[in-house]
Amino acid sequence: MEKLGYSTVDEVISDILQLLSPEYHEKVKEMSIKDFCVEQHFNFRQWISDKYFYQNPSQEQLIKSLSMFEECMVLDGETFSHMILEKLYEKIITEKR
Repeated sequence: MEKLGYSTVDEVISDILQLLSPEYHEKVKEMSIKDFCVEQHFNFRQWISDKYFYQNPSQEQLIKSLSMFEECMVLDGETFSHMILEKLYEKIITEKR
């Protein structure tokens, strides 16, 4: 059964990681963060913003959990998906084999 709401970035990252193969993880580890974000921007940025931001019933809690966005900053799907891609990259390259 698919989870319906994601209230933290860790929940979002964990959900995405379940979909990625070990081979993909190894490919990512060979990339720079810039290359990863550019490549994935076209591959699944829209999916991230749709599923985890726009269609997320827990969107308000998710935004509140993002401490860097507490003050007056406008958070949209584009900004959110880029932030998630950066966090996903960090998680993959720091994972133990």
